[in-house]
Amino acid sequence: MKYSFLFFIFVSLYQLSFSQSDIYKAITIDDNLVNQANSCIRKYSTHISIEAQDKMLITHKQIVTVFNKKGNKDIDVFLHYDKNINVKKIEAKVYDAFGKEIKKHKKRDFIDVNAVSGGTLYSDSRVYYLDYTPISYPYTLEFSYEIKNSNTAFVRPWRPVRNYYQSVENSELTIVNHTDDVIRHKNYNLDFYKEINIQKSGKTITCKGQNLEALKKESYSPSLSLFTPKVDFALSEFTLEGQKGKASNWDEMGQWQYDKLIKGRDKVSEQTKQEILNLTKGVEDPLEKVKIVYKYVQDNTRYISVQVGIGGWQPIEAKTVDEVKYGDCKGLTNYTKALLKIVGIDSKYTVVFAGSEKIDIDKDFASIQGNHVILNVPLDQQNLWLECTSQDIPFGFLGNFTDDRDVLVIDETGGRIKHTDVYKPEDNYQNISGQLKITADGHLNMNFNITSTGIQFDNKYLLEQKSKKEVIKYYKSKYSHLNNLNINSYKFIKNNDQVEFTEQLDFSSQNYCKKFGHRLMFLVNALNQSISVPDKIEERMTPFVIERGFFDKDNIEIIVPQGMTIKSKPNDINISSKYGNYTAEFLLKDKGVLVYKRSLLLKSGEFPKEEYQKFREFFKKINKADQSKVILTNKT
Repeated sequence: MKYSFLFFIFVSLYQLSFSQSDIYKAITIDDNLVNQANSCIRKYSTHISIEAQDKMLITHKQIVTVFNKKGNKDIDVFLHYDKNINVKKIEAKVYDAFGKEIKKHKKRDFIDVNAVSGGTLYSDSRVYYLDYTPISYPYTLEFSYEIKNSNTAFVRPWRPVRNYYQSVENSELTIVNHTDDVIRHKNYNLDFYKEINIQKSGKTITCKGQNLEALKKESYSPSLSLFTPKVDFALSEFTLEGQKGKASNWDEMGQWQYDKLIKGRDKVSEQTKQEILNLTKGVEDPLEKVKIVYKYVQDNTRYISVQVGIGGWQPIEAKTVDEVKYGDCKGLTNYTKALLKIVGIDSKYTVVFAGSEKIDIDKDFASIQGNHVILNVPLDQQNLWLECTSQDIPFGFLGNFTDDRDVLVIDETGGRIKHTDVYKPEDNYQNISGQLKITADGHLNMNFNITSTGIQFDNKYLLEQKSKKEVIKYYKSKYSHLNNLNINSYKFIKNNDQVEFTEQLDFSSQNYCKKFGHRLMFLVNALNQSISVPDKIEERMTPFVIERGFFDKDNIEIIVPQGMTIKSKPNDINISSKYGNYTAEFLLKDKGVLVYKRSLLLKSGEFPKEEYQKFREFFKKINKADQSKVILTNKT
């Protein structure tokens, strides 16, 4: 991003600027840190002093210069706190382009709100944040605070690169450990920038980064946190909400979490126990027992976030969930675990990093990690994973929220790393079948079904919960290439047993065909224009990742208007590469009927940046093939 014209005026008036430190003056930023940047971190300084197993002092100051409106989101002026975090000082100052202070904000000027919104019943996790609206660009915002934290289970990591399109002038984190415990640390991707330096001297660790140029978000990039520098820290002796712990490996960490957070919280009422036993009476198959219990939980509970004190990590007791019929991911998972125990099924409380981006629990660095909890049920013939917070997700289906990642499985014997279900491209299947009718005046009538499984199921099944207005908006966006699209009717069929979602659709489109005298020309692939060519990148910086491949298969019968014949049709197409395979067939079934068969298999994987152009060429070929046209004529 370039400075605005106004900023160049600021440059010409530089000699009139106020006598402030250069760090607050936008003009002093090197050109290489301005290039393709919306903002620049001038200084990011964190000092952590670990005073005792239950006492940590943190002093933080950040100075960020914002170049344009897009950079406003990068200022990060917020601070989380709870009863364990004493906020001793918090303030912010705003400077203009010349480095002159124009606004100062004290603690009373910050907005103090609950940190968790939406479905939270009660929470003692709160956040201070500053709602600042700039009056001009560029501006610089300095944010600083001092806190005392009695929780030492989480030691702040160092991540100098915090956002795309944000450069870094200086970033530094220093940890001084005054305890007898050794602070462990692990480095990631430090060679991505040569300007990174990590030093350890006695009980002090210092991390520094300087002059880090802004990164542009590239098509198919891995998560920013997976390829940029980071240093994680952990104490082997720590405190979490008053509970002291000692763990330096995953076995010990899992044992501590089981003993302190989970053990003894699996009792339910006698009435519920008998109800579960009656529901499973006569059922011998363990898998069927698990299905019955899972359905019971779905039918009788609902999700609501509960985060109070150690409740942010400890599940509500099963008997409480049993009484109130709600819980968060921890409480509902523990409740399901308790009910399975009644029918003799062993299950494991499992911690995971949830989200559409696949982030693993680091198997080589034991610490408090994860943001979600699911349940692992190891059966003789099948290793099940259960998402216990949803009333409508199919049994044993994870979707893209927790699929294909390393997780921490916990039981009374300790903790171990396991991997959740992987949905292969063939599992993520979509089939389109139906009939298209071309009218004599070039309009299009469509009657077709779309059946989806795997991640493609996950992307669509919530459509049945949308309003008519939202559904119509969705389809008009998806089929925006169709002129004057009318949604005549739609029907959804969700099959949880097969993890299959079917859309039964009746659409029409005006002026679909182009007219040339006695001829009509139309795009054969009217229903699956899903492939767009990735951006052209001259010098790619990252490998490219296809996180979740898929398999599309279309079988469409096209009826031409009576009295017209097919003048020309495309030849069959076959495109193969290491990234996937594409085929298209154009078959004359009989006079006036064309059968169009299309298939696309896109493979999952991570590929070197040097291959990006080949990958892009593969997509360009597919995109061109999807633009194949047929010409009709009514002249004999």
